[in-house]
Amino acid sequence: MKLLLKILRASVCMIASCAFFSCATTFPRENGVRAADGAALQSSMRATGGDRAINSEQASNSMRVVDSASSQNELQIVGLANGIPLYIQNNMANRKLALAVIVQGGTAYLTRETSGLESALFSMMTYGSQKYNYDTLQQLAYKMNFAITSSVSREGAILSMSCIDYYFETVLPIFADAFLHPAFEKEQYDMLMTRYAQDMQRLQTDSQNMLAYEMTQTVFKNHPYAVSSAVRPYSIENITIENIMRLHERDMDARRIMIVAVGNFNAKTLAKKLNKTFGAIDAQSYELHTAVVPPLSISGAPVVITSEAASGTGYLEKVASGPSIFDDDMTAAALAATMYSQVLFNIVREKYGACYTPSASITPMRAGMSSVYIFKASDLQNVVTYEREAHDIFTRGFVIDGKNDDGTYALSPIADRLEGYKNQYINSFYASSVTNSSVASRIAYSLLMFGEPYAYDKRIARIADVSAKEVQVAFEKYWAKDSGQWFAVVGPADKENVQF
Repeated sequence: MKLLLKILRASVCMIASCAFFSCATTFPRENGVRAADGAALQSSMRATGGDRAINSEQASNSMRVVDSASSQNELQIVGLANGIPLYIQNNMANRKLALAVIVQGGTAYLTRETSGLESALFSMMTYGSQKYNYDTLQQLAYKMNFAITSSVSREGAILSMSCIDYYFETVLPIFADAFLHPAFEKEQYDMLMTRYAQDMQRLQTDSQNMLAYEMTQTVFKNHPYAVSSAVRPYSIENITIENIMRLHERDMDARRIMIVAVGNFNAKTLAKKLNKTFGAIDAQSYELHTAVVPPLSISGAPVVITSEAASGTGYLEKVASGPSIFDDDMTAAALAATMYSQVLFNIVREKYGACYTPSASITPMRAGMSSVYIFKASDLQNVVTYEREAHDIFTRGFVIDGKNDDGTYALSPIADRLEGYKNQYINSFYASSVTNSSVASRIAYSLLMFGEPYAYDKRIARIADVSAKEVQVAFEKYWAKDSGQWFAVVGPADKENVQF
């Protein structure tokens, strides 16, 4: 779901989608979409040499193929013995096999004070298990060139594996033991906590991370999103081995688990293998949680914080309520962000040289956000004014094509350039998810967010039907000139110089 991506400078998407990020405290952007907070804190053990719960009634309690495939590439659904649904997307084009185990629920089962606990749990799964300790796991991964990775979001968590078909019989038991029986060794826990401590330090020393953290703490206050899927300064003391183990016990619930497989699989044979491990997980009896997420309400005076690290420059972001991932105008807003970014670049950077890179993006979560981000501003007094100049051009329905002979900008109507942006967007989305592992991730994300394996793909396909009028309406709705709230990180000497 790479539509869900380049969104998080720390905490999105293309998708947030199923492309996963390795740092939950930075917010990358791409194609106007930004990953949601913690949209994927990824930990991996890779060879260096090589909320909608699915009711068990929706899956067969036997080995029966629920949706028999009429073609080798069609999706099949098989129910394990305990009701866990197994989604199999056949792909015979290569010898790589991918498997993803999904646990639904995410932050609905956490509190603000335990933010990031599931991230820690799934990271520990990649650090060794009862049968395969960390060193053994590293050696086997090097020998067989396989990967076990974890990713978490507000919707749930995923443990994934990929390997070539020749080693699948050997790697599958390793992967199953990692999920079912993590070792929770103190040495690996200490290594993980050191990494988290370094992340917390970056929140105080890195200007971009400071900006992202201050923004999310302000915007998400008293909202369900105040609970993060990433470890935060206010939760790190609760990331204990005991709490991680307790969460593991709760996550081992057949009612909340789904499995995705992509590659050259025989459905019945694979289900039989998985039944020996994943099919033996019990269904627990505690009450299942469904997150209730109201829209964000974002407004207020600009927030300016100072840091020596930002001396001589500045990092600014304006955020406002944006489209939900479920809204019909989400794709129109994503296109608007992409096209507006081009106008911002031409005006704010090229015309005035007021920053290194300006961009617009959306964070398509249940409660979405829109934003304008100013990276390394050099003219703090005027950069917001220049952003408004770009805003006026796009509001009038134009993008910038280049310069006329007299130095003025050559403008084209949005409608004249929309098709090219659509193609660019779609190509980028699918180019990022062509491997079996990325396809499995995309299906897993769609299941977590929508409860359907291809719901997100269908939403992306709608982009072909988006009109120029819809793009402009979305822009005016989510980037209204006087809406939202500005945040900035600048050097101490520049606090009074930044103007909004």
